[in-house]
Amino acid sequence: MADRQHLKFVALLLVATFFMGSSFPTGKFLISTELIPPFYLGGVRFIIAGIALLIYCAFREGFSQIIPHTETSISRGFLNLFLIGLLQTASAMGFLNLALGRIDSALASVLFFTNPLWVLIFAHFIKIDRFTLQRLLGLILGIAGVFLCLNVEKEGSFLGMFFALLGAISWALCTISTKTILAIKNPPFVLAGWQMLFGGIVLYLISSLLGESYSLSDISTLGWFNFLWLIFPASVGSFSLWFLALQKGGAAQTSAFLFLTPMFATILTILFLAETLSVRFILGCLLIFSAIYIINQRKKPSITLRGMK
Repeated sequence: MADRQHLKFVALLLVATFFMGSSFPTGKFLISTELIPPFYLGGVRFIIAGIALLIYCAFREGFSQIIPHTETSISRGFLNLFLIGLLQTASAMGFLNLALGRIDSALASVLFFTNPLWVLIFAHFIKIDRFTLQRLLGLILGIAGVFLCLNVEKEGSFLGMFFALLGAISWALCTISTKTILAIKNPPFVLAGWQMLFGGIVLYLISSLLGESYSLSDISTLGWFNFLWLIFPASVGSFSLWFLALQKGGAAQTSAFLFLTPMFATILTILFLAETLSVRFILGCLLIFSAIYIINQRKKPSITLRGMK
């Protein structure tokens, strides 16, 4: 029975990370080929996805079940979900869309999913976790992998890489606050719906302030396929399954699977966008994947580095 539950958990995360990975080539296509402004795309994407998921939850669970709440109050539940939406949807995805307008989607996915490395660093300095020799090795491999990946020559690429890393840091800050996420007493699909809606509203407000505009009637047939995929499988699907996995397995065990997302993004990028990958880039990806895997392994007993308390 335990093995079956574990297999279900792994299958859940495989689907979630595949959907996450698919958002990179689809988002890249819509921003670079269909010329949809990045904040406008993020805002419309997540507002529609959030509303659709909440309507589904209201029909399935009842309207009372979609009101977010903690053990203390409803207002605290709304505030917590707004903060999650601000970090995980508005900041992380906003920076990611800016990156996709400047660098290849494969590179953006690798840099964006260095967030477990940032989680490790933040967790040490705010004293909720500590470095070990194993984790230090993972951190070194991860940094080396990032440097290998930073070998592009496009104009504006360094700004794009900077945006992708800012997105990774935003997601890492959200991961650090996982206890806040899990404290909200609602089904995981409800959590995903509200945080996407709040994050999408913030992105749309930023888009309006920047004067971005776009007519959805200008999207091509292929563009509509990518747009709908980005809203439903890549947004509703990935975020819903991600929050479900967080509740089933916790942050540490679940985050170990994030290294699969750049792999799926890279495969889909090669298949659908025909982006070329160098040997150096592939080696950098392998180092980053290895680093994230090593960091998320739990050894007992662990050896704590002296002087890092």
